[in-house]
Amino acid sequence: MCLSPGRCQIMPTQGHKRGSDDPSTSNDQGREGNKRLCAIAKGTAATPTLEMDVIKVAKEGLGKVLSRLDKVSPPYANMDFIGYLRNKISALEAIIDDKVVVGVFGRSGAGKSSLMNAILGVKTLLPSGTVGACTSVIIQVEANMTDSNYVAEIDFISNEEWEKELESLLKIKEMDGEEKDKRMVNMANSKIQALYGEDAVGKSFDELKSLESETFSDIPEFLSSTRKILSFDTATKFSTEIACYIRSKRKIYGNQFNSSQIHYWPLVKYVTIKMPNSKDLLEHIVLVDLPGTGDCNKARDEMWESYITKCSSVWVVADIDRAAADSDAWNILDNSISNMGPGGQCQNITFICTKTDIINPDNYMGELDDEDLHIEDSSNYSEEQKRACILHRNQQAKMEIQENYSNPYEAIDEMQVFTVSSQEFQKDNNCILRQEETEIPELRALLKSLNDQRSEKVMRDYVNGAYGILSLVHVVNHEITKSMETEKETLHKLLEQRLEDELQNIDQFMSDIHMEFDKCLSAGVLESEKTCVTRAKEEVIAPKGKGGGGYHQTLRAVCNGQGFCRSTNGVKTNMNASLSNSLCDSIRNIFSKTFKKSQKSISAKIDSFSILLESYDEETMFPRLAFLKTEEHKLKADLKNEIVQRKKTIYSSLTKSIMTSMLPSYIEASDVHGKGSLKRMQDILESHIESSKSTMFHDAKGKMLTLLAKLREHIVQELRSKLKEAVKQSLHNELPLPDISEHYEIVKSVHEKMTGKPMTDVEDEKCVPEHSSGKETTSEQVPLRNNRNDEKIKKKKKQKKRAKDVLAGAAFVDKHMSALIKRVTMVMAIADDLLGKKMIQDETYSIIDVAETSEKKMRVMYKALRSGGPLIKSAFYTALQTNEPNLVNDLASP
Repeated sequence: MCLSPGRCQIMPTQGHKRGSDDPSTSNDQGREGNKRLCAIAKGTAATPTLEMDVIKVAKEGLGKVLSRLDKVSPPYANMDFIGYLRNKISALEAIIDDKVVVGVFGRSGAGKSSLMNAILGVKTLLPSGTVGACTSVIIQVEANMTDSNYVAEIDFISNEEWEKELESLLKIKEMDGEEKDKRMVNMANSKIQALYGEDAVGKSFDELKSLESETFSDIPEFLSSTRKILSFDTATKFSTEIACYIRSKRKIYGNQFNSSQIHYWPLVKYVTIKMPNSKDLLEHIVLVDLPGTGDCNKARDEMWESYITKCSSVWVVADIDRAAADSDAWNILDNSISNMGPGGQCQNITFICTKTDIINPDNYMGELDDEDLHIEDSSNYSEEQKRACILHRNQQAKMEIQENYSNPYEAIDEMQVFTVSSQEFQKDNNCILRQEETEIPELRALLKSLNDQRSEKVMRDYVNGAYGILSLVHVVNHEITKSMETEKETLHKLLEQRLEDELQNIDQFMSDIHMEFDKCLSAGVLESEKTCVTRAKEEVIAPKGKGGGGYHQTLRAVCNGQGFCRSTNGVKTNMNASLSNSLCDSIRNIFSKTFKKSQKSISAKIDSFSILLESYDEETMFPRLAFLKTEEHKLKADLKNEIVQRKKTIYSSLTKSIMTSMLPSYIEASDVHGKGSLKRMQDILESHIESSKSTMFHDAKGKMLTLLAKLREHIVQELRSKLKEAVKQSLHNELPLPDISEHYEIVKSVHEKMTGKPMTDVEDEKCVPEHSSGKETTSEQVPLRNNRNDEKIKKKKKQKKRAKDVLAGAAFVDKHMSALIKRVTMVMAIADDLLGKKMIQDETYSIIDVAETSEKKMRVMYKALRSGGPLIKSAFYTALQTNEPNLVNDLASP
């Protein structure tokens, strides 16, 4: 096994499928396995296999450590140290499972299922045409990383939850007069008929319950509160079998479901679909189909709300024929943005217009003529006309949607707009649009980019954590001299003092934030007390222009939903939000400054926190500090993630506190029925607000301040306890452990390349600062390693510069992808250079060569660039500079 990166002379491996190596196999792979690991250590392995290979090597080393720990027992070992190592190794596995959530939602019939099928490359994966109440079923799609089957994991609500919902459905059906809500009655009938049959509409609760032994016989998992798992080897069979769990049996595009078939979707909480052969798109991504309609079940509505706050990216889907003026789509977008701002973690929004191929050219053109649309007279005139109309409408839709969109939150990037045709993309022949004009490939590229970014983060985080653990394990096996023990004691005291100084600094920072929130909230309380009754009446209780039976139903739904309801078109009515509006306004600026990306945010303060001194970095001290550094880095990352999660709770605490205060009035109003009940409901709500306003808003303020205080305590306590333990374990534990030198060297080498900073070799442990005064030592006072000379220093600097050049070239290629695909003309000359350097294979070269145009050649080229990683991209950039210097200069200029 190659231990030194400088001794490996393995050329880049091309043509690998990413993750083709089985991570579960042992490390005894013979000569080829050695070559692969050496190639990684040198940094020349092709990146499609890099992630799995590096993680695999790290796992093998950590596995050897765990195996040895199993054989160690007292009194021969420090069991506290053993337990510490075990916990650190176990925690690394959670990194691999962390995924990005992409929410896809819109009204029924907007083409979401067809869109997702097209993106995922399977025509029949999701049944399309879902309508009505069944859109309450949340569908998660992720990669199947274990086998080649299509798998569905179906989670049901509990039997008790269904009984409560059934009672609620029957009450909805019994309402008369102005209380009757036809939409809710239809939803209730739809759910009852789906489960109990067409003739079940008039049956009582007991009659319906008596049918359940037969009705639910095929889903024993529901009765036993377990998950149902379906697995099929074809997408067609899979789609057929899961249909009854995710859609109703109404007519869909003229087709009627079998009326005798039971449809279980009313009992389903959510469905997780695991798709095979989707590693490149979904390994680290979860696509979530989030219905845009309301549901009479409050638990499902709450689940919908909670999913929105988890989304890092949101796709809003609308039919292009209605998109720009579709109130449903914009209501969904506007109301979802409120969940994605201060209380969420969304970073970008994508608006997707579907069904672009559905167009009547004669109707569309109107005053436009062939010249306006650049249509040429030809034998395929009708097709050219339709294509031109589609592309013209696509461009107009994009401009109009961008003009209508306003972004109220700094954290959300500019919205992207796509105009897609799933049907045209999936056609085998007689296509009106070219593949790229359907924009499905662009959406797939967007999804792949998200997946690649998370993949890189997973590898970085895993390698960083594994490197620290392996450093500690590797170093404890080496002899400790008396002088080193003295140095460790001195360093221990210094690090603990640094820790207390830094903690005092961050504690004061959090205290200042608490005081500023207190001041802002106090102003918000005063404003709320003045305006709450008027605001509640105008916005929810009795808004102008809304009255009679229609609004009676809305207000009753608000009371039944404890202050909240969401209509079928996505419009929310939220009494709690209206009452807390002044409080939220009062903290808007301080909240953004505290929890968003700014120099004065808590996350920025944590970033600047460190107990390590420059004079004690890895270049001049022993590798124990490498472990300490990685632990500090991981702890800070964990705390920042915790802040993201807690900020949602902190922000929503105002509204939730108001809901608690208002709950008695919601319950009382819900029980009011009969003639004049709307007025009585309104009076109950208004009276309660008036009598509670002196305490309601003070309570909300107190709850938010309490949560902020708890966050402050958590940050300080986590930093103190975990860093104290890390300092202790990194400096004062010796235990015979297995030799993991080869794994350590490989992971160390990759870690160096990721961070751009070489780490000290393990033999350098003996070179410690020779001072005993306890004073801080400068780097000039620390002796250099005996085996370091000027030539080696120059070599490291050269390697470091080379690494920077590679990354810079790769970044240029990624940044200007669209321009390069369209503008590069010397494609074959560049391909010749890459083939000569063995950066591409003969097969790839041939495919590029036979492509008809330069643009098509470049698209093939980019496939090779994306699969090859930074090295091949850098080589492409160098060849580009040689063959097309003017283009490079043009793109590089500001």
